[in-house]
Amino acid sequence: MRYKSPLNIYVVWHPDFKDGKKYADLIYKTFNRDTEFALKRNLNIPVFYRSEPDEDTKVPIPIPYEEAERNAVVVLIDDELFHSSGWEKYVETEILEKIKDNPNNRIYPIALAKNAYYLAGLSSMQFIQAIGVKNDDETKQLKQRWGLVRTRLLHDFARLMYKIDSVGDIEELENNNNQETIPKPPVKIFISHTKKDEEKHGEKLAKELRNYINDETQMDSFFDANNIADSYSFDSQMLREFNKNTAVISVLSDVYATREWCKKEIIEAKRKHCPIVVVHHIKNGEIRSFPYLGNVPSLVGTRNLQDIIDLTLIQILNARFSEEYLKKHLKMYGLKSKYQCLEYSNPPELFNHLDIIAEDKKNIKVGLVIYPDPPLGDEELKLLSEIMPKIIITTPSHSFQYL
Repeated sequence: MRYKSPLNIYVVWHPDFKDGKKYADLIYKTFNRDTEFALKRNLNIPVFYRSEPDEDTKVPIPIPYEEAERNAVVVLIDDELFHSSGWEKYVETEILEKIKDNPNNRIYPIALAKNAYYLAGLSSMQFIQAIGVKNDDETKQLKQRWGLVRTRLLHDFARLMYKIDSVGDIEELENNNNQETIPKPPVKIFISHTKKDEEKHGEKLAKELRNYINDETQMDSFFDANNIADSYSFDSQMLREFNKNTAVISVLSDVYATREWCKKEIIEAKRKHCPIVVVHHIKNGEIRSFPYLGNVPSLVGTRNLQDIIDLTLIQILNARFSEEYLKKHLKMYGLKSKYQCLEYSNPPELFNHLDIIAEDKKNIKVGLVIYPDPPLGDEELKLLSEIMPKIIITTPSHSFQYL
């Protein structure tokens, strides 16, 4: 069986664009791996560069779209690319013509010059308009532009992985035979918080996050009573919000862990394997920390809102990419036929023993638990093995052929 990545990312730029390699490296660092921190958990999405011209054609080699289930082609359009007829033709023939009529392959044009919008075939497309961010300091300008580009690409690639188009779920629209369809929302972020802090500083940050999501991004948010329709059950609608397209931002303030609803939200999110990000916003301290807020990434509440949203989007993208990546590896090595398997986008924890129990009640004996690299340390694995005896806990970097 030939392996096909769930997603490949290609970055295209003219070799004379002085900042092109800098943007490409930032994309690689964000979506593949941070080479400065070898043991850091990364998305590990393959990223390829298309800038070095072929000696004969004077443009990059073609993109092998057939090697992945989905392809995202990021084109950095500056004046050098715009004024090069050969590169314009490359964009038109090797990208636009090759990806048309295939919703799994997308081009993401980034405007880094005022003429970018006039490049052949792209005039009707929505651009990531980095050119609008200006600063007299070139280093600061690149950083600010990259902040915009990073957030947009994170959300765009999440849409691509979840097959969410601008008008809704692509698969649902295709299978609906032109009947009236209620479009699904884009990736949704559930903001879990409490209003019971003495100075309401947790609620204040939660509102700032909600406003930022609604005003500055193309995402949707769920913010307690404001999003519950009149006469509907508060309990049932709140818990229905947790599904595969939902991520949770937990604004952890002083009394958060004392509120039953906050605990209920986190437990439900963990049961549904929703991506979770914790924002530490504790002012004085906690009487008791909530044990089920562990094993997830966190930030301090003083970080800017964009960092919080970006980390959340990374978790959303990781959840779907890892799910497909792990299933492909299990199939490729024939492990599905040998073991009942559970796949996790985050390292397994004691909470996941509930999944083992649920499978056992259906007379299904789980034999293998797999999660993305890097592997857990010996102490964590030893603890998990005590409660999950006779279950193999592993990652793709282990020698599957010997299992």
